[in-house]
Amino acid sequence: MKKGIIILLLLAFAATSAFAQIIPMSVGGGGLFDWSFNNGVETNIGGKKDFIGKRNMSFGGFAFFDATYAEAEAGFSFGLLTAVDKKGTDKAGSMLQINFSVLGKYPFDFGKVTVFPLLGASYNMVFAEKDKNGDKGYETFGETMRNVSQFGLLGGAGVDYDLMRYLYLRVELLYHLRFANKETRDLADVLDTSAKFGGGSGYATLGMGPKIKVGLGYRF
Repeated sequence: MKKGIIILLLLAFAATSAFAQIIPMSVGGGGLFDWSFNNGVETNIGGKKDFIGKRNMSFGGFAFFDATYAEAEAGFSFGLLTAVDKKGTDKAGSMLQINFSVLGKYPFDFGKVTVFPLLGASYNMVFAEKDKNGDKGYETFGETMRNVSQFGLLGGAGVDYDLMRYLYLRVELLYHLRFANKETRDLADVLDTSAKFGGGSGYATLGMGPKIKVGLGYRF
């Protein structure tokens, strides 16, 4: 059994090395900052607009796999939540998140520096949430995921700077557009129904904001 596992690992390593000769590959990791604002519901009743929503300022780390023209990332982050309405802002709690993204990229090689545009999709999976008093936002892991997690789109650019033959510094600046989660959509349905009695409407908005990543990569 042990010999079989060792053989499989050697074969996988050989296959990866052979594939890397055709399409250069690398792995790495680092830190991230992701700020999502404008998540919420906007209402319009009799020409008077109002907004109820949340901001999410996240800090964390990530690991990535790069295959020259594509990048896959998985990260972990802690998010600070802020409640927002027309009257102002207030603390709204925090959440723990696992972030996934897949990005297409096209590198331009300038010697020690490589520049590449990026475009792809993301999924922010929330597995724990607390309000400003430290109480759980939802009772179960599945309910938290179902209500608060979000899909999104990412676009921007990155730069690799060679530190050594196999080691490089990577910086990415991205614009993150997030679709409304179930919690926001459900709130929008309630407020829209209520607003219609006053001749108005309510709808869920898109979350948006910057995502910044800085890390180190290792080329095979």
